[in-house]
Order: sequence, then C-alpha cells, then structure tokens
Amino acid sequence: MYRKIHLMFGALLALTLILSACGGAAPAAEEEAPAAADADAESGAAEEAAPSSEQAVAGADGSHEAPMLAEKVAAGELPPLDERIPAEPLVIEPFGEIGQYGGTLHRFDTDTNGNRLTMFMYGYSPVHWVRDGLDKRPGLAKGWDFNEDKTEYTLFFREGTRWSDGEPFTVDDFLYWWEEMVLNPDHSDVPPDYLISGGKLAEVTKVDDYTLNFKFAAPSPLFLDRLAMWPNGMQPGSERLFVPKHYLEQFNPKFNSEYTTYEVHDEKMDWRANPEAPVLNPWMPVEYEPGTRMKLERNPYYYAVDTAGNQLPYIDYLDVTFVEDSEVARLRVLAGEQEFCGRMCQSTPLSDLSLFRDAESEVGLVNGLWDSGGGSGPSVFVNWTHQDPDKRALYQDKTFRRALSHAIDREKIQKIIYFGTGELTTGTMSPKGIEFQDEAGQEIYQQWRDLAIDFDLDKAGAMLDEAGAVDADGDGFRDMPNGNELLLRIDCSAGGIANTSNAQAMEIIKEGWEAAGLKVQINVTPDEAFEVMKDNSEWDIHGCWGIGDGPNFLVFPNWVVPVDNNRWAPLYGAWYKVIGTDKEGTELDMDPLDRTPPREEPAEGDPVWKLWELYDA
Repeated sequence: MYRKIHLMFGALLALTLILSACGGAAPAAEEEAPAAADADAESGAAEEAAPSSEQAVAGADGSHEAPMLAEKVAAGELPPLDERIPAEPLVIEPFGEIGQYGGTLHRFDTDTNGNRLTMFMYGYSPVHWVRDGLDKRPGLAKGWDFNEDKTEYTLFFREGTRWSDGEPFTVDDFLYWWEEMVLNPDHSDVPPDYLISGGKLAEVTKVDDYTLNFKFAAPSPLFLDRLAMWPNGMQPGSERLFVPKHYLEQFNPKFNSEYTTYEVHDEKMDWRANPEAPVLNPWMPVEYEPGTRMKLERNPYYYAVDTAGNQLPYIDYLDVTFVEDSEVARLRVLAGEQEFCGRMCQSTPLSDLSLFRDAESEVGLVNGLWDSGGGSGPSVFVNWTHQDPDKRALYQDKTFRRALSHAIDREKIQKIIYFGTGELTTGTMSPKGIEFQDEAGQEIYQQWRDLAIDFDLDKAGAMLDEAGAVDADGDGFRDMPNGNELLLRIDCSAGGIANTSNAQAMEIIKEGWEAAGLKVQINVTPDEAFEVMKDNSEWDIHGCWGIGDGPNFLVFPNWVVPVDNNRWAPLYGAWYKVIGTDKEGTELDMDPLDRTPPREEPAEGDPVWKLWELYDA
C-alpha cells in the first residue's frame, strides 16, 4: 500500500525586486483597517464552535483522546483528559472531516534551524486570524473586551490550560517575559511596537491568574490584530509573549547566583533546540539533532479539541528531516519518503510539477496548486544601513537602486522559472491587500508596481553613470564613486537559496547586473550565521525572500516601514524597536554595532524618519 503524500506548490503572484524603498508611491498611512476585523470583537467571542457529542469520534473505542495517551492514563502516568485540558478548550473545526488518532507524519524542512516549523505551532497565539485576515477569533485567549476609544483592553485566558509538562499556564507566564526580560535592561528582549502607544509603554496589570489588562497612553486600535500576527517567536526577532516561568526561573541570574548572564536562560527557552523546554504547542520535541533532524510527540496537555470534543492533534508524532539541498528534498518526495510537503515545496520549482504528476500513481502523491498569499517573490533588499559608509551612501542613492532594477530581465525570469504565470513588478505587497481595493488604491498599486519595471541596459548604464558608479580603473567593471572596487554581494541564507526558483532567479539577476558592467557575487550563508549577519547589518544585498502579506500595511508594515531589523534598513529598524523602552536613550556613546541590540538612529528628515512619522501618526 502506498502512502498518500500531500504536495502543495505555492503559486507565486509576482516577480519582484525591492530597490525603490522610499523612492516610489506608497499607500496612504491613514488607511483604516477593515470594519470586519472588529465586527465580532466587542464580546471577544468570534463564533467559536462548541463541541458536539453527536459527531463521529477520533478514538476507535469512543474515547476523546489518543490511544497512546489513554494507555498512560490507565498506567497512572497521566491524569485523565478532563484534568489535562481547560473546561473551555479552543474548538477547531476540521478542514474536511473528523480525523482518526495515530501515526507519524514524516516531512522535510529546508530551513535547517527550524524557524519555519513554528508556523505549524500556533499554541501561543492569543488571537487567530480567520477569513484570510478579515476577521479574528479566540486562540489561547478565550475572549477580550476593550473600551470605546481602544485605550484599554482586557484579555481572558482559558482556566485549566497547562504547559506540556503539566504545570499550569497563567498570566504570570506573560508577566515573567514582560518584567524579567522586556523591562530588564540586562536582557536583550524589547517590547513589540504594538505595546507602545503615544510614545509610552502600555501599563500591564494582572487582574487574576487568567486575566490581563492593558492600558495605553493613546488609542491602540490595532492591538488585537497585531496579537494575531506571529506565534510565539515564530520568526527571528519576533516577540515571545509567553514563556514557562516555572522552568526558566532556575536559569535566571536574578534568582540563581550560579548564572551571571542570560545566555543559558535563553538557550533553555528555545524549545526547538531544547526538548526539555515546556511548550503550549500541539507537539513537543523529544529528539533533536542540530541541522539534521527533529522528532516531536503529541502534547498530552494541548488545550484544543475538534468539534466532536476530541483532543487535538490527531497525529502522534512528527518526524522532521532538515535538508539544505533542494535536489535531495525532491528525490525524497518522489521516493515516497515524505507524507506532507506544504510550504516546504517552495523549494520545488514549477518545472518539476510534471515529475510529481507522474509519481501520483507510483507513490500515492496528491498534488495541489495553492496561492502562496505573497505579493512578490523572490525579492532583493538593498542594505540601507550598510556598515561601509561609502556603500551605504551608494545604496541610499535612488538613482543607483533604480538602475539595478532596470538591469533585471523580469520577463526572462517569468518565462523560464514561472512558465508565464504571475505579473511583473518593481516590488509590492499583494494586490489583494485591503488598501488596494478601491479606485485610488488600485492606481497607487499600479504606480508602485510599474515604477522601474522595464529591462533596459542602456537606461541602467546611464543611471549608473549618473550615480558615479563608473569603470575608474579600466578593468571592465564599474567601481565605487570614490574609485574603490565595487562588488555587489547577493547574500542568501542556505534555507532561502534551497528554493530552486529563488536560486534560478538570483542567477538571472546576476547576469543582468553583470551585463550592466557590475561585479556580482552570490554568497550563501548557513541560516544561523545569516541571522547574525542581519543583526549586525553585515549583509550587502539580501536575496531570496518573497514579500509575504499581513492583512494590511498598518498591521504588518515591515516590508515598507523599518520597524524591525529583518529587511532593508536593519539598524534603523532595531532602533525603532527600543523606542519607548528602558533602552531608549542609552548606549549613545557607543558605536551602533556595539549596542545591545545593534542599532542606529536615522537623521531627522531621513526617508526612514519620514516613514516613521507617517506610520506613527
């Protein structure tokens, strides 16, 4: 019997190059979030279904828990189900039908540090998006209230929720992160910008073990929307919100003199690398081989059930193999060694689709084409805060960036890699975005999309000349305006370049830039080392990322407005993240790269400064 292997290819919406940041038209900063986003939020109960005993059950014997857990209950190794989950669990409606318990899901991940694995682990999200971001529903929080001007919010959590080790989850787990990490000047965590309003940090008050109150100095209408964005530390630099206080206190130098720094404390907190760390996720790690493999087992205390009252998840184990080589990943799928590919099939080009179609009858492959939800991909980000002051000046020159854009043959990328699908763009978020739905929004989108889209090497050459990037020494390559060598290094993480389509696109981009007289190098860096490069603004030109979408610019402005260190102005974005915190105004006598975190303030009037003014207005 062949296993069914579910394969989903992300259909790219656009091909892009981000070069015109601050140079082109942008959506209006005052655009309102959709009314639908708050339609059900007054009571905080966004149509959460109740379990029904009349539906089919997942357990063959009529029980509502996995057989492997029922055996542990019978052996006295676990408490009964009603003592392991809240009285009001999160109810999740199955995508197709009520499932059956058991089995191991084998899958691979080209992100070798496991960051993307957290996308499947929504145990920490207080609020969940529904209807493609047009509405919200409860998650870890069972509900919420807020006042009329949205300066005060109260979140109500599910009493009886437990960590994977059986210890109670309470709001103290948020307060530990907030008080012992975020507000602690000796720790590197900083508050998320949605906990700052009117230039001041929110006041956070514990009402009881399962209720938190947030008071803002000014209206904060996007607070709930932002809580729904990223699960706990899902992407590098994203906030944690909830951490297991009972476990971490033993490694905290404030409470244990054996430690003098937070290095061990933070290492122990990373559940991907430390299987001992308690989690709120559906599965918990039990084995970890760095860069090679991770095995996860169902969390017996997971607080969600299906509409029949069966504790989730259905699957007992996840067995994840980390694969940097996309060819190895492809062969494993074709051989039937993986049961589910999903987002990881971004490393599989559309040109391989015929191979997977042929394998449907051989290994039980089930193929599907899904909209990736992204606006542009792959993208290229030019480092606005480069460590080298000469390169920084050149990269901030709009003429230079647009010259690079005109030296990219997008039609070639579209034809060879994407078989004519998608649309050509200078680099935008998705045209499905809320901001682009009316006539004015569509006009702005088209201006942005078409800003520097045509492939014209003569125009590119003339603009490079204008920017001062000419061949000063006669070696056939353009140099810096000061006469020094100019090497454009396209920096890609190993996980990003594992996407074959991205790798092919970067090669075509390299060809175009070289045809314009530029010396270009593609530099592939291990994922963890690449994160360090980003933190220290050591990268040159960041390639291989696509532009993902939030529901709107106000909720997720990061692609356009530097509010973190992950995109085109990393040091400025890191500065923004400490505004309103105890770290603001500190370490001013230090080199920006020696600060914790590395950060730099843009000059007043700088385009980034102006973007912040618009965003914060």
